[in-house]
Amino acid sequence: MHQNLTGKYGFDKAGRQRRLNLLGFSDTDAELARQLHAEVLHPHCQAIVDGFYDFVTRDAEMLQFIDGPDMLARLKKTHCGYIESLGVDYASDAYFDNRLAVGVVHSRIGLPLSLYLAAYHLLEELIIEQFPDSIRQQLQRFHELSRFVSRIATLDMSLAIDVYHHSKVRTLAESVENLLDEKQQLTTEVQHDALTQTASRRYLMEVLAEEICRAGQERRGLSIAMADLDHFKQINDSHGHLVGDQVLRDVASRIEAAVRDRDTVGRYGGEEFLVIFPQAGIKVAERIAERIRKHIDRSPLHLAELNLPMTISIGIASFQAGDDSESLIRRADEALYRAKQAGRNTVVL
Repeated sequence: MHQNLTGKYGFDKAGRQRRLNLLGFSDTDAELARQLHAEVLHPHCQAIVDGFYDFVTRDAEMLQFIDGPDMLARLKKTHCGYIESLGVDYASDAYFDNRLAVGVVHSRIGLPLSLYLAAYHLLEELIIEQFPDSIRQQLQRFHELSRFVSRIATLDMSLAIDVYHHSKVRTLAESVENLLDEKQQLTTEVQHDALTQTASRRYLMEVLAEEICRAGQERRGLSIAMADLDHFKQINDSHGHLVGDQVLRDVASRIEAAVRDRDTVGRYGGEEFLVIFPQAGIKVAERIAERIRKHIDRSPLHLAELNLPMTISIGIASFQAGDDSESLIRRADEALYRAKQAGRNTVVL
């Protein structure tokens, strides 16, 4: 017995009754189920199952789900048990749970819904073919039992479809969620520098273009700072690139600690960082840049057994009418060059 399937698929007592009412079940069907078992299903179960699998093994699409004679024998035995329980206490929680469990198994092996529908239609025909003359000679009784077979087969099939639909919706939801996760991961990779986890150069350019557009439209301040570590090449040459990478990570962390929440810090290239200061004039930017310089100069970088003093040179430029990203960065770069020429470890406007 599979637990909680009826609850999982919404088939409490009221839910089961709604499904039975929808398919036209009535109080007389319990007696029809008893007659069907006594006169058809119990005495002819093996013949029905053999007829079913004679057809299945002649269909290439269905045959691909049967892996050899041993599996075929197991399937026949299982199917005979299914036939023996068909319609028995059909309104009960146990009956619905059992039929839903069958649907779960078929959904897991990937049985197409089209084959499922064909299988139930075939089963219905095979059962009716086994009606004895005692039923066929009584026209009304023949029609009543035939319609009951159709109802009970439709009930079982509808429960299988519920499982199939739920499985496909869940799979689709998982696929969408995976795609969103992948998209978020790709977005994160594109927007962040892999080494320092600050903004990537590409993302910096996107942010800067947006801020320039906003500054031009709303006539509000915008400044940027181009910052370059002093004598960084000597660290790589003396201590290796792994130490150099750690220095860049530490410096990036210090820069981010010195700026405002609204500012964007990113690695522009090599040991260069670009900082974007929205809604900031030249004096505000200078004050923040000086704070960045002090955060880096005030204490050595502690890496393993090394204490590495480090300084940074910073050039600042503010947005002017007609500026684009290239012109603004060029002016900041020129200011940075003058900071290097002035002896490094300084901020130049």
